Amino acid sequence: MSERLEAFAKVFLAGEYAVLDPGRPALVAGIDRKLHATVERGGTGLRIVHVPSGVAWEGGPPPPGLRFAARAAQLAARFSKESADLRIAFEDDLALGSLKLGLGGSAAAAVLAVRAVCEASGAAAGDEEIRSLALAAHWAEQGGSGSGADVAAAALGGVLEVRSRIPWRSAEEVMSMPAEQIASSRPLEVRRVRTPADLRLLLAYAGAPADTRVLVREVRRFSSARPAQWAARAEEIAAAEEQLREGLESSDSESTLEAVRRGGAAMAALGDEAGVGIVTPELARACAIASASGAAGKPSGAGGGDCAVIVAFGDAVLGRVEAALHAHFPVFRVAPA
Repeated sequence: MSERLEAFAKVFLAGEYAVLDPGRPALVAGIDRKLHATVERGGTGLRIVHVPSGVAWEGGPPPPGLRFAARAAQLAARFSKESADLRIAFEDDLALGSLKLGLGGSAAAAVLAVRAVCEASGAAAGDEEIRSLALAAHWAEQGGSGSGADVAAAALGGVLEVRSRIPWRSAEEVMSMPAEQIASSRPLEVRRVRTPADLRLLLAYAGAPADTRVLVREVRRFSSARPAQWAARAEEIAAAEEQLREGLESSDSESTLEAVRRGGAAMAALGDEAGVGIVTPELARACAIASASGAAGKPSGAGGGDCAVIVAFGDAVLGRVEAALHAHFPVFRVAPA
């Protein structure tokens, strides 16, 4: 017997980097691009396969492409207290064509792995327990970094305001805890955000894949070395997130677009002060083209490459900005799931 599961890709709309401070919000969207997995029960032990590449894991050190799923599945097996005799086959990834766009594939894989093991074993795991276990595995595999907003988006879809309240100090600490304690930890505060019917989103691929871990590490170093400057930049980013959320929920298109631009500018200033290339020349170019076409853009996620997320209202503006961007970048339409 087999079952097909899915999790959502993510796009950050606001709050990047500031969300790493406990309690500061990020706005993230689980979008209509999905990661799919087929789960087959039976056999002996746990096997994870990435079908497009043929890479597989059956124990021991996992290959790089399966390390998040493997850690998440092992943690879920600890929670279920039963042998995980099943095969999890990832049918695709979150690339669009040949491009890796930074859409949260590792977070989606962690969510699917936890869900697959818990459902196969009949473990009493609700949505919050699954999110907590997936976040812990993902956070630990990242070396004890990240906000977990991408895990929330992968699990829930739609536009979410997420506050990180991760209580752990290191990957070693969380992985040494009883799985039941991890599952009940509630490391994320999540609420849904209403969006207007004429909201439109585009992704413009603006360069090579970014190394989020390196970028976050450098910003963390900056925040420790220059706490006052970090606090000022984090406050600017958080203020742009609040304006964006309020603009979306009140269907105020002008305030929403201004908030997107404000958030992008705050990220650029943070990168300049920290000596980190958050807003690359190509990302800046995509955002400038969006503004000139009546939309607004900013880096999605850590920056340094990957994608600019473009926010527009209505199909006329969407078509105009899409055509303008398409002359310079691969462009993809997405929508909150």
